[in-house]
Amino acid sequence: MTDGFSRRGFLQAAGATAAVAVATGYSPLSYAQNEKVRVGAIGTGGQGSFHLRDGMAGTEAIETVAVCDVYRPALDNGWKQADGENREVKKYMDYREMLDKEQLDAVMIATPLNTHFEIAWDCLDAGKYVFLEKTMCYSLEECQKLVQKCHDTGLWLQVGHQRRYNPKYNKVLWLTREQGLLGRMNHITAQWHRNNDWRRPVDPNYVLSEEEKQYIKDLERHINWRLYTASSGGLMTELATHQLDVAAWYLGTPPSRVFGCGGIDYWRDGREVHDNVALVYEFDIDPSVPGFQAVARRSDFQKLSQLNRPYTVRLTYSSITANAKRGAAELIQGDESSVELTEGDCFVFGEPATRVTMTEQTAEEVAEAVAEGRTLQLSNTAYTEGQAIEVFNDKSVDRLQFEAFANDIRTGGTPKANQMVGLIAAAAGLAGTKSMNEGVPVEIDPAWFQFDFETPDPYRYEFWDGPEEAYTDDATPA
Repeated sequence: MTDGFSRRGFLQAAGATAAVAVATGYSPLSYAQNEKVRVGAIGTGGQGSFHLRDGMAGTEAIETVAVCDVYRPALDNGWKQADGENREVKKYMDYREMLDKEQLDAVMIATPLNTHFEIAWDCLDAGKYVFLEKTMCYSLEECQKLVQKCHDTGLWLQVGHQRRYNPKYNKVLWLTREQGLLGRMNHITAQWHRNNDWRRPVDPNYVLSEEEKQYIKDLERHINWRLYTASSGGLMTELATHQLDVAAWYLGTPPSRVFGCGGIDYWRDGREVHDNVALVYEFDIDPSVPGFQAVARRSDFQKLSQLNRPYTVRLTYSSITANAKRGAAELIQGDESSVELTEGDCFVFGEPATRVTMTEQTAEEVAEAVAEGRTLQLSNTAYTEGQAIEVFNDKSVDRLQFEAFANDIRTGGTPKANQMVGLIAAAAGLAGTKSMNEGVPVEIDPAWFQFDFETPDPYRYEFWDGPEEAYTDDATPA
């Protein structure tokens, strides 16, 4: 064995985590006998097959030993993505049979949202670490129960909020926390805009087998589960929770309340979930929150006694399906600079260094500016060209999140995108849906995230090295 993968080395590395797991009925010995983390994939449709191909297949520490799906074409495709033609990869339609028959260390779950809880619960119960595609669960209560289950089993689950493993997102957050890049974050704008019906094609000639019929009652609803309320939260759980997670991560706290509206105004094709949404989230920030930033006085009219009291940051969010302008991005604005984050490129936009206060201008200058219709504050000028955030990395983010998944299992670590991350993002998305459905603001109770045991840190980040950049005011103002 290499890299400390002997049984003795594994038990030493796992330490207390292994002891807790053994006490709850989970044996780490199957892992100790293998150099690689043995993973079974449950749900091999579009997202599951993507993970098999882009994330898991390229991770040397992972061996995919089995795939499971209730729809035969998806199962066969997942088997191919796991290189089943060249390796011994078993196929299953019943995930419980897979758990019983295979020696697995972990599972990857990418099934419809309304099935997440039961499958993840059973996998944790069977002593497996879990990679659970986002959103964590269909309901807040289900998410909370899985957090409790992780504690009871001594295991953890990693939720598929892959931006937590994006090197550029991590570097910007490091620069913000450690170098004051953004100054005080005071507003966030996020959106996910696309121009398609979000439907997946269904073969009208496909005939379900008797085995498939045990699991699938309506093939169209099975394939297009995202469009129906019985199985999905629509745009909020399938898209928005990614970006709500980024906001909570950067600010270091869950949102406090939300008000939103949405409707089915374009497609009107039998779907039950909104095809467009618009929401405002509020994050209450105080000195106990990692994202809190004290500020210096910038105006003679600012009251020093109030300047650094708790404040509120607002996030405006939209998702539409009939126009793709602006795509998917998060714009985080601070008083020192702004950053626009995407899964591809990230850019920093500095704020002009010159800020002239009203009291620094003479009465004559003010009168002249008003008469000519000019603005009084030079800081209204914004930069239109940003500096790219650069890192040394040649791997896909999906590959990085599965490398981290395997490494945390091997070393007794805890994921950055852990169960608390999943709970916070899910709660924010579900609260937004509730607000839209009921037409009222919804308070997000801090008690939702409190347990009578220690929970993993949901706000971790890491430094990524890269070309030295000043990230100052070098861009050209508009």
